[in-house]
Amino acid sequence: MRQLEAFSLGKKFGHPETNEDSLVVMPNLGYAVIDGVTDRNGTRYDGMLSGQFASRTVKRAIEIFLLAQGDPSQPDLQFQGGEHFIDYLGRSIHAGYVAHDALAAVEADWKLRGGCTVMAAMLIGDRLEVVAVGDSGIRINGHDTLQVLKPLDDVTAILRRETWHYFEALGSSTADCDRYATSLTWQGTRNQPEGSATADPDLLSTIEGRVLEACRNHLPGVPDNELLDLIQHGIAHGQGNFQNVTEPVLGYGGIDGFLVPPRFIETRSYDLAEVETIELFSDGYFKPGEGFGVAAWEAAFQEVETEDYHKIGRYMSTKGTTDTQLTDDRSYLGVRLK
Repeated sequence: MRQLEAFSLGKKFGHPETNEDSLVVMPNLGYAVIDGVTDRNGTRYDGMLSGQFASRTVKRAIEIFLLAQGDPSQPDLQFQGGEHFIDYLGRSIHAGYVAHDALAAVEADWKLRGGCTVMAAMLIGDRLEVVAVGDSGIRINGHDTLQVLKPLDDVTAILRRETWHYFEALGSSTADCDRYATSLTWQGTRNQPEGSATADPDLLSTIEGRVLEACRNHLPGVPDNELLDLIQHGIAHGQGNFQNVTEPVLGYGGIDGFLVPPRFIETRSYDLAEVETIELFSDGYFKPGEGFGVAAWEAAFQEVETEDYHKIGRYMSTKGTTDTQLTDDRSYLGVRLK
């Protein structure tokens, strides 16, 4: 290894301890970026919100796994492919539920589960083995990029964008547009607080219709029932119905302590001798850096913030930057081998 650069920043201003991203940095063994799923209801394990708990648990599991490589006394921890590796990480979270007497609760209610994505790059013999679940990314040699973004997020991002524009046209302030759009995105059109500005049935019917039409145009292959499930129930009440299930078109993978179907596990294998740079990043970066290193990726981040601060344009998202927080936690890890 000739050079290593790493950066991680939580989204909440003044509260770096809430960062749900984790980094694994083990030179000559392996590297990973892990992104904890934002908690839906304040569930805590070991003093941490569920997404941070999952992220930190998986971080430690990867470190143990990498240290065990080549040790014949630990055959179960030797690399045996992507599915075996992801199953191992899932079992580490499952063991955490057991340790906190929460297994029955999380089996009954997906909203109580902790979850995370992972992008791992492991040096196994003369190979670089890449294993991923979720939307964190990797770039090899500055051009070979793997990042699996989930179309499901586009549905709730469109819900947020259309709600924002609806209230903007009524003359609402930027702060109110953001607040109302967040409420619809998070809770869905069918779960708005009674008496709130977003609870009016005519308003909700209008927004629902606009969002459904926009989603049909953007994702023409997705059935209306899946679109409406997300539009009407939002991230908090609807998104979990699509995690780690293969039947829906919008199904996606996440490590949450239970089985991740093989469909959602991505793997790549490279001849280590041909790898010059490895760059891993979480989805808080909406645009890749033009070159290697933290400075290049932070410059790209600033370009995105300048162009689409609220994330309702080219970089539409389920959240935007506000006066109190950034759109998302972001992490970058770059390793130059040659």
